[in-house]
Amino acid sequence: MRNVNKDLSGSLVELDQTATPEVTHPFDVRVKIAATGVCRTDLHIISGLLPVGVPHVLGHENAGWVDQVGSMVTTVKIGDPVVCFPFVSNGLSTTERRGLDTNAPNRVTPGINAPGGYAEYLLTNERAVIKVPETADLCDLATLTDAGLAAYRACKRASKLLGVGDTAIIIGIGGLGHLAVQILQSISTADIVAVDNKLEALAMATSFGIRTTCLSQDLTETYRGKATVVLDFVGTNSTSAAGLECLAFGGTYFVIGAEGSVTATMLDLIANEIHIEGIYVGTYSELQEVTHLALSGQIQPHIQKYDLEDADQALRDLLNGKIIGRAVLIP
Repeated sequence: MRNVNKDLSGSLVELDQTATPEVTHPFDVRVKIAATGVCRTDLHIISGLLPVGVPHVLGHENAGWVDQVGSMVTTVKIGDPVVCFPFVSNGLSTTERRGLDTNAPNRVTPGINAPGGYAEYLLTNERAVIKVPETADLCDLATLTDAGLAAYRACKRASKLLGVGDTAIIIGIGGLGHLAVQILQSISTADIVAVDNKLEALAMATSFGIRTTCLSQDLTETYRGKATVVLDFVGTNSTSAAGLECLAFGGTYFVIGAEGSVTATMLDLIANEIHIEGIYVGTYSELQEVTHLALSGQIQPHIQKYDLEDADQALRDLLNGKIIGRAVLIP
């Protein structure tokens, strides 16, 4: 697991064809990893739910210091602290020019279809890094590059639907949800309800200033038909059913967790004018925005640190529900 991702051409590196057939991409920045987040997607890869070529290096939430640059790189230099946007692409496609970095054709995602940050070094490119102040806590910021980014995109969309006194329900105060309650509190005037089946998670939400919490088993009885938006960071069959039941007329259910499915009758959708929206990570600009929230102290990731050598234990703890907040690996 040590000393991987160390080769940098400055122009073009061909990826392992067992992982991404016929895909090549320029990597012109090498980052010395300070921290990489541990995500449920990593568990999906290990279980085979998300197939990848092997051998494979996990880790798609990364932050560190620029260690080497290609000859054409001008915006960062060796020694700069950076956070890494999870998608590596060249920016030339039509979708990217419209700002949809997440839908770039042939995009490369370190940790998913290229070697990731469960390592000492990571290959990326200039347009996928964001320089941060020397004083920034890179362990905190690493968690923003996927967990914080998806949470921010969901909250940003939700905030446009929320007025003063509207109810927003956030289901799952885990790796993403604990960031979402802080983000939504910062960018909206809604009354936020934090929902989880763990008292420790609800206590964490309260420590962030959330006044209203609810155990999962009490959700529908207490909030049936009352929410303008529901953000579901768990995404099981039961949470989707409960979330839809809690929506008021014209409400929107945001799907961020991906463990189950959504089931609703056409009559329910029509009679209540229900909206269902999926959230897939976020854009480079949104990573800049959520990073600003963290640097300005408006959100504070709650992290549990593990040595890189203890990655297996971190993954087991995540699988067994022992992590409150987000786990990060430190090389």
